Amino acid sequence: MKKDMNRMLIETAVRRALKDIPDSPERTVRNLVDLGLNFSKGRFLTKFLSSAQEMLHNEKSAYYSLVKNTITGVDQETLMTFGINLGYNGCTKGAKTIRAIEEQRDINIPWSLTLILNTEPTAESKFYPSILEQGIALGIHTYFLFVPDDTSEVLSLLQSQPECAFIIFLHGHQLSDSFIEQMKFIKNGMICIYADDDMISTCKKLQDAKLLYAVYQRYTEQDRERILTNQWLLEVLPAKPIFAFLVADPSCSAQIQQEIYSYILSVRERQEQPVIFMDMKQDSLMIDEVISKDVCMVGFNSDGSLRTHQGIRNEPELNIFHNTLDDILQRTMKK
Repeated sequence: MKKDMNRMLIETAVRRALKDIPDSPERTVRNLVDLGLNFSKGRFLTKFLSSAQEMLHNEKSAYYSLVKNTITGVDQETLMTFGINLGYNGCTKGAKTIRAIEEQRDINIPWSLTLILNTEPTAESKFYPSILEQGIALGIHTYFLFVPDDTSEVLSLLQSQPECAFIIFLHGHQLSDSFIEQMKFIKNGMICIYADDDMISTCKKLQDAKLLYAVYQRYTEQDRERILTNQWLLEVLPAKPIFAFLVADPSCSAQIQQEIYSYILSVRERQEQPVIFMDMKQDSLMIDEVISKDVCMVGFNSDGSLRTHQGIRNEPELNIFHNTLDDILQRTMKK
């Protein structure tokens, strides 16, 4: 396999910078952001790192604590591999491929793909390696994997594509000690734990294992007050996640979703909480718009049916188990 010289240079520079952590974590954080800007050619990554650079001018920003704790508390090889896969492969190199194909074929291609996995021992479950390969050919290197039950096949998916970034959404009861132990050797994944009664104890295990992790919750309109009054965020902070994701239930009105996203943006702007607070749908659309101007969000349910930011499509010709990703995008994502 041909080596990517840009990636090799980035890895070398990051490793050199990380050696300075024990002596000066604050300076190391600033140096890593500056380093990212020097190497960044992607629209989204440049915008993100410029914002981070500006935030770090505020010495009281809670993001300082977050970044320092992440750099010192997470296995450095995992942090570097996942970060480069997401930032360079996904938002720079992959984004360039996405824009080129979009221009050539007049279609929209998402920057990431969401898969609700079918983990039953059926023919459908064998399609996922092929789906990843199809996505990578289009420039997609970031994958959100929702795992409803059995986790036995998930790790092999991550191992099959070491240059992609995977965010794995699980409930605490799904994480056995064996799963956590195996994740120590897989450097391109971040575990995202559902915010329920098992969250704190599960995240403590992930923290002890020096793994990269986040928390999430699917919200309905009944959760509106709990979210907007800061209650939900304060409940998840003791788990010390890097990211906190909110996922809108399809039953939520557009007005409620916009209210909650406006609140999330205000939390990020204030920089008072040591967590990166995100809305799964709205922030994904924002990233996609920066990368390729038009908005596009694509995923597939466990039965293979198509999910977009506009809703669910059940037509057989749009089912990922019966057709290719390329053809589905051609049918549904014309510019």
